[in-house]
Amino acid sequence: MSGTISQALAGLAQAIEDTPALNVDDALALAAFLPRLQQTLLPDASSTPPSDVPSAGRVPHYLHDPRYALALATAAEAATHQGQRLQIYAAHLVEDTAAHTLIPEELAAARENRSDFSIPATRTGARPGSPGPATLLASWLRTEHFEAKRRIQAAHHVYAQYGYQHQRYPAQFPLLAERFNDPHQPPAEVLSAARRLAALEPTLDEFAAPATASALSEDGELLESVVDEHLDEPDPGTRRRLVGNFLKAQKERLGKKRPEALEGVFRRGERDGLVHYDLALRPTRAELFESGISQIDNPRSAPGQAARQAFTDPLQDDPGQDTGDGTFYRPGSGTHPDFVTDEEAAASEEPGPEPLSPAARRLNGLLNLLEINSKRLQELLHAVQNGESGQGTEDLAGGSVKVPAITPKIVVMLTLDELEGRARTHGITQHGFKLNATDLRQTLARARIIPMVLGGKGELLDIGRSQRKHPGYMRLGIAVRDRGCIVPGCTMDPERCNIHHIWFWSEGGVTAVYWSAMLCDTHHHDVHAGLIKVIPDGGVPKVILPSFIDPAQQPVRNNYHMAAAA
Repeated sequence: MSGTISQALAGLAQAIEDTPALNVDDALALAAFLPRLQQTLLPDASSTPPSDVPSAGRVPHYLHDPRYALALATAAEAATHQGQRLQIYAAHLVEDTAAHTLIPEELAAARENRSDFSIPATRTGARPGSPGPATLLASWLRTEHFEAKRRIQAAHHVYAQYGYQHQRYPAQFPLLAERFNDPHQPPAEVLSAARRLAALEPTLDEFAAPATASALSEDGELLESVVDEHLDEPDPGTRRRLVGNFLKAQKERLGKKRPEALEGVFRRGERDGLVHYDLALRPTRAELFESGISQIDNPRSAPGQAARQAFTDPLQDDPGQDTGDGTFYRPGSGTHPDFVTDEEAAASEEPGPEPLSPAARRLNGLLNLLEINSKRLQELLHAVQNGESGQGTEDLAGGSVKVPAITPKIVVMLTLDELEGRARTHGITQHGFKLNATDLRQTLARARIIPMVLGGKGELLDIGRSQRKHPGYMRLGIAVRDRGCIVPGCTMDPERCNIHHIWFWSEGGVTAVYWSAMLCDTHHHDVHAGLIKVIPDGGVPKVILPSFIDPAQQPVRNNYHMAAAA
């Protein structure tokens, strides 16, 4: 039976290849066959046993083969991409053919699959029943009007545009149209970029003819061209970041809003028993904030360990209820008043706290920071009131304050071109925030400068070598160069990465920037397990991925952390 199906499919493929143009019956037959074919690949749920139950005889054995699962995932992804292209093309044809002008009888015949394609379609000479293509498409497909309108607009971006008298004009984004129809490109990302680009295009008059893309960057480059170049990035996460950051920057530039006027903490009200706030920061302050958050996220740091403990109110000085025997009762303290039995106390104990989420750990760290500042100020005020001299905040830090302190820092990276004023950007912080010229000047005027001069390939030129364990200044230099884990697609920040000896220390390697790279815990283990390999490449380390991921075994580098500088 399977041989019969394979032979039939092979014959169908050959017939399609030999047919220069499909007639309407064949085209509709293929279109109707596609969902049926895909449904065939989905077995009846009632016939598929759970994974821990032995396979029944009627269930194909290959459903338990992981190789089939991978092959099916590949085919399904390709089918999804083609299906999305077909959706947008169908929406284009609905508008191109002015399907909303058909008379009700024609629409009814089309719904019942009894249209006679040998004669021209009959259109109404009066006002159409549907005011436009989007309205007809929404009712025809029984989908939301917004979704139908989105498909029509997407067709304008990549197929054709139409004037108010239904004159046809070229697609709004010719470069993205070519990429959209490339079967090797993910169409959803192209359409998303086109939709965001369209919002940056000049607004046309109501009766003006539709035009192709014309919005330009500060350097006079067509925005569509820049986005098209960014879409060449192979890693999907980095690709989305490149496109997103670029379009966001252009939106801010064209909006001409002063970001400092929008900065602040905004209380958004109470919901689900929690008071919600929004925090909006300029890049320099965002880098300082991000630096503190990264230290809180790091389980190897003292602030990170402290943040993983349940937060207690530092202002709670109530010793509790006197139990009568010189002790005080506080909930959860293990003691209780003498009129309460041990059994009653045990039964009334509240359950232990839930495991802390990453968001809760960050909140704990920030509250710890507020607590340590509060205690330092209280001790300083006490010292002043009691006439104590020679005691500053530095001395107080070693006193009763036991909360690990967060020490945020700002590192700004400049290339030689940027120092000489030839580059488009004006500085990138360690966590990827772009600084404009004003922010950069203010940062350099206030901060202690840590010079990191990067060459043409991004290699460090002025950081030396040291002993086996990388010293702080060398780790900072490697972090500036790598900005996080160097494995493509990994988003781990530098604070949570290890410094890896590319030339293994056990094999005679040295501790030098040239022979060092940043890796997260997972990818560090992968290197030592032999799954991936790290090599130096002129001072900028690169990764060779496993052959099942990259058969060509080409050295690659993670561009995710660099995307903000694009």
